Amino acid sequence: MALDLIADSFLPNLDLMIPKEEQMPKLEGLRKLSEIYFEELFNNKDSEEEIPADSKLAAKKALKYYHDVLKRDRSQIIKQMVEEVENIYNTYLKLILLLKEINSTAVWDEQRRLLETDIKTSRLANNQVLAALSSLPALEVEAIRKDIRWDDEEQNIIRKLFRDAILPDPEFQAYLRTTKHTFEEDLKLVQYLLKTFVLKHHLIADYFEEKDLNWGENKDVLKSMTTKTFKVTEGQQLELQPLAMNWEDDKIYYVDLFNQTLDNDQAYEKIIMSQTANWEADRLASTDMIILKMALAEMINFPSIPVKVTINEFIELAKNYSTPKSGQFINGILDVLSTKLINDGIIRKSGRGLIDNK
Repeated sequence: MALDLIADSFLPNLDLMIPKEEQMPKLEGLRKLSEIYFEELFNNKDSEEEIPADSKLAAKKALKYYHDVLKRDRSQIIKQMVEEVENIYNTYLKLILLLKEINSTAVWDEQRRLLETDIKTSRLANNQVLAALSSLPALEVEAIRKDIRWDDEEQNIIRKLFRDAILPDPEFQAYLRTTKHTFEEDLKLVQYLLKTFVLKHHLIADYFEEKDLNWGENKDVLKSMTTKTFKVTEGQQLELQPLAMNWEDDKIYYVDLFNQTLDNDQAYEKIIMSQTANWEADRLASTDMIILKMALAEMINFPSIPVKVTINEFIELAKNYSTPKSGQFINGILDVLSTKLINDGIIRKSGRGLIDNK
């Protein structure tokens, strides 16, 4: 886009009396010189040849445009990154609300039937855990604040789930045949509904996969959050799980790590390549290079995080997101680089960051 801007600066002036064809050789020359000068500015190199003022001006404008767009794009990416993480909490709320909707659907199911049967689905409304959930003020407040709900169209999914999967389930039917239950029995059923239908059934999985591109990545976190919600011994203990113990601090770290990695991209690549002398940069798996740069950013710029913690975290990232051999490769490179950078005084730890560095 910056080079296109340079090209636009040297288009023929159709208002002149000089034919376009006669203007082109000079304009083409100025354009090429401007591109050369832009390349030198971009790489922080001094020009060794005389560059006309028009070419210089066009190159400087293009470079400013490039940096302005880059800054705008980075801000947008950071905003999207944070939103994607915070959306995990929104999905968590929707999963918890799904249990409430199943409860309401059970009452609706009994009312819609014309013939009396021994399956009293409305008895689910007496479940002590679901009753505590329905009266949980925090859930209502968060649902309203974030506008999280199952709308009328989505109710069809819940009703299909209830009719086709939950209602025929032997364990659910056995629960309905008993009039009164202990809190432990009620809790056991809710945990069963959560595990078997809310988190695993294909209707719900298909719904969230369509709505959220990151469902596959986030479902383990969501499973942990929802499961912890119902690790209680009485209804009064029921409370919503936070996205993190201290998300506001985590968010600062998250954005700072992203910025530090990008701001020092070339410097970190140089450090990495010094340890991989037999490799060309483009021969390294791109994901491995990104992981190594992020690891260096954390080791160098976050003094309270022990080096060994950083290495272990990024080994796990490599195992999950890169090649089968990447974990071992990342481990070897970071182990050597961390020792060298500590000896050179580039990595300096303090507080808790010193724990594993003795």
